[in-house]
Formats: sequence, C-alpha cells, structure tokens
Amino acid sequence: MQISISHQEQNKILKLLFSEYYEKAELELPEDMELREFAYQPFDSETYVRHLSFTSLQELRQYILQNPPLHLYYSSARYQLPSAKNMEEKGWLGSDLLFDLDADEICEIRVRRFCPQDGLETLATECESQPTIEYPEITKDCIMKVFDKALLIKDILKEDFGLNANIYFSGNRGFHLRVTCYGDCALLDSDDRKEIAEYISSPKPTYIHEENPGWSGRLAKGIDGVNIDMQVTIDIRRLVRIPGSLNGKAGLKVVEVKNDKFEYGEWLSPFEGNCVFLPYISGVINVFDEKYTLKKDSPIKIPISIGVYLSLKGLGRVKAYVR
Repeated sequence: MQISISHQEQNKILKLLFSEYYEKAELELPEDMELREFAYQPFDSETYVRHLSFTSLQELRQYILQNPPLHLYYSSARYQLPSAKNMEEKGWLGSDLLFDLDADEICEIRVRRFCPQDGLETLATECESQPTIEYPEITKDCIMKVFDKALLIKDILKEDFGLNANIYFSGNRGFHLRVTCYGDCALLDSDDRKEIAEYISSPKPTYIHEENPGWSGRLAKGIDGVNIDMQVTIDIRRLVRIPGSLNGKAGLKVVEVKNDKFEYGEWLSPFEGNCVFLPYISGVINVFDEKYTLKKDSPIKIPISIGVYLSLKGLGRVKAYVR
C-alpha cells in the first residue's frame, strides 16, 4: 500500500497521477504524426505550449513525462513545417473534418452554486462580492442524449456525403466526430466546412416527405437539426484532443466509441484506489448518477476517480490517496 499526501497546492497529487498515467497510456496517433502540430496545457497555466513536433510515440511520451499535460492535443491540419511558430510559415496541406457536441447545447443542465465562505448552496451568482463555486451536474441521461446526436451526425455524413466519421467521447461532457480527410475533403476551406455545419444544424430542404432521402425524409419523421459548435467545424487549424489522453476538466479518458455503443460511467477514469478528499462545499453531489455527501472542510474517503473529478470541477482537493 502506498500513501501520498499533499501539503501544498491542489494540483500536486493530480499532476503526479496524470504523469503516472502517461507512462503507459495508449495514445492513438495519426499515421502522419510528423505532419501534425502538437500542443499541451501545463498544470497551473492558462496558456498552451504550441508548435511542437514529434515523429514517434516514444518521442512524444518522453516529452510529456517531463512536462505532464493537463490537456494534450494534435492539429486537425497537416503542415509542411508543423513546428514553425508562424502559422503562415507552417505550410498548410489540408485538414480533417471535425464536429463538436457539448451537453450544454443539447441538455438542460442543472448548474448548482455554492458560497466559498461557508460552502452552502445558493441561488445567487455572488457571495459577499466573491463569485460562487459553480458545478454543472451532468447525468448519464444527458450524456446519452448527446451520444444519440453524435450517432445522427455520423449517419448524416455517411448517407448524405459518403464520409466515414469516428466518434470520440471528449473526456468531459460531450463527443467529437472526426473524418480523416485526404484529397478534396482535406482541402475544403472554411466556407465549405461552414456549409456542411449549417446543413447539419439548420437543414432547409425544399420540401418534406417521409419517403425521401436526406433531410426531407428526416424532418418528416420528426428528426431535427443538431446543435454543434460551428467554429470547431469551420476552423481548418483546430487542435483536437488525442484519443487516450486525459481531459483536464474531469480527469476522464478521451476514448473512441466502438460499434456505436457507449456507456457513461466511472470506467472512463484510469485511476484506481481511494483518496481523502477535502470539500470546499456542503451538499449532496451527483457524479455518474451516484450520490456523494460532502461537508465543507470535513475530509471524506471516496474513490480516487471521484476525488480527481471533483477536484478538477473545483469542489475540493485530494489530500491523500491510497492505491
């Protein structure tokens, strides 16, 4: 049994856990990774380190073990010189086609607020001139609604455009779809990609009939357009999360959805064991549809997967963990 105790900042244990995860993490990298820009956000930083280039998984792993990432990305674009600091000097060669779905665009999310002074729940947005601690409570039902929309987009891309998309859970509260593009698909400019995004989100067929293909038939059957992050699709230089990496907003893995089946749950966290968690708030909190009763400044023993999740949501910090 190994025990680790945090005496300083909240991120000390989290940084160690992330670093240990990346020692053996199975990262899904493109075959042409030498043409991609890589980037990451360090712990305790609001800015990204960009314009990195790697030629192998071993080279990337060596770098991130020395620089543990809170978030880890590569570019949807291919470049002649991916490490060039100036975007124009990189030499754009084309980009994959991306779509982003987030729970707050599809579900009515219950956002709970707590006063930092006493930890009690409030309806106000400030407590004694200080911003409240906010916790958007994500349910399995909500995530599955978002997933259903992801499946719909995948079908639209295949049926209406002949494109094959892979679906990835974002590691937080949404899904990404990516079409690996070559040829004409890769060379679509921002205007072309905007047309595709608008086709998916705001369909306007000339007439509607249940037996027709495309949106004409879908609308007749009560299937509506999908709210997506338009900018993600339009941006030809977008950074995408590396499958197998951890999302620093929740501590969950970015995973590809296999066989169009997905289950939202604790299995998405790679962390095992228990921890001592020190809450900043008081209340009954829902995580993966499980209830946890927290009391401000009263340590509680919970699974480390939940402790990491709540820490990254700003509801407290991991004081110690056992594995």
